[in-house]
Amino acid sequence: MNGVCFPPMKEQIYDTFRECSLSGYSKAYDFINKLPKERVESNRTLIKFWCESKKIETKKIEKEA
Repeated sequence: MNGVCFPPMKEQIYDTFRECSLSGYSKAYDFINKLPKERVESNRTLIKFWCESKKIETKKIEKEA
């Protein structure tokens, strides 16, 4: 099953790059740790993740008089 990729996971929005990267490493660790050792070795499992900066626009809500 070499060369098979899973589709990207939908993830939450983080306040900082640090929070995003720590979450990515933690989830990658948990994912690999749950796989059988033999499968990780035979498939050479690798987790790839990235953090993107996105501007989130908020609309101002005006109070009605």
